[in-house]
Amino acid sequence: MKYLKYLFCATLLIIMILHSQHAHAACTSPDIPNQAVMNSISVSSTLPVGQIIPGTDHLFTISGSCSSGHNNNVIIGCYYGSGNAVAGFPGVYDTGVAGIGITLINEQGQRIVGTGQSCDTRGTPLGYVSTDGKDTFNFTATIALVKTSVNISSGSLQQAQTKFGVGVYGRDAIGNPNQLSYAGNINFKAVTCNVPTKALSVDLGSPFAGDFPGVGSTTLAKTFIVPVTCNDPVEIGTELSSGNGYELPDIGVVKLTQESGVATGVGVQFLYNGSPLVVNNYITTGNITVADETINIPFDVRYYQTASTVTPGAANAVATLSISYH
Repeated sequence: MKYLKYLFCATLLIIMILHSQHAHAACTSPDIPNQAVMNSISVSSTLPVGQIIPGTDHLFTISGSCSSGHNNNVIIGCYYGSGNAVAGFPGVYDTGVAGIGITLINEQGQRIVGTGQSCDTRGTPLGYVSTDGKDTFNFTATIALVKTSVNISSGSLQQAQTKFGVGVYGRDAIGNPNQLSYAGNINFKAVTCNVPTKALSVDLGSPFAGDFPGVGSTTLAKTFIVPVTCNDPVEIGTELSSGNGYELPDIGVVKLTQESGVATGVGVQFLYNGSPLVVNNYITTGNITVADETINIPFDVRYYQTASTVTPGAANAVATLSISYH
């Protein structure tokens, strides 16, 4: 049976700076330095300590090039701020706001553990310089805030404590300064929200390979509902992600689960209000206007043709919708 398994994540709450002796910039990127800016968040009392606060994760897409001779060199990140490591949570560092930490995450979902200009985080790389002789690179990294205590206060993120460095291990910094950072204010508001349905499966049917006439064609969408109840008025946001990876992240097309006999040429697309969800991007999907109100957020899901030829087989996918509120 061909089906899409939808996993709903109900955790609600709401560089090594590479020291180089080179006088010239051996590796450059227009995407570094860069800074994520957040205005405010609401934090749920039910979010477990150690979890990322939904709505605070910011994805950086970084591309650029190095001078000749960097073929297949590993690109790493390290914490370059002045905050202390948070005990019990590797890769999480103090932000200057009580109960709030910060972390850098690579494309594999691994938190980067290492501080200072001479750290070695090659075990959790951000990316690699290309092997095609052009010495280019293209990777993503995410900075996110983490709940580190049940006691949280309001305040401004300390800029000296929210910096990470990026560079080619043992060789060159990327950018000048080679920093990714986070800025903003934490306006703490204890809110409790509940999502009764933590996980569900959506059956997309069993279409034939011949039902897909060309790239961009889709099956009929199936609708599923995510109910959310909160004890105080808040704005609800939603973000799509998947451990499967993505065929077309800008239009919410997730890769099929890689298993024996998997189909090819198709992915699974997620939509809200008829528009594709952009991967790793929060959008407003509703508002709680009075205390203890429940809203039902509708989403659509369908198969999407990604290649000129579709071959039959198992067509399963797993995705996560993270709910935040502000």
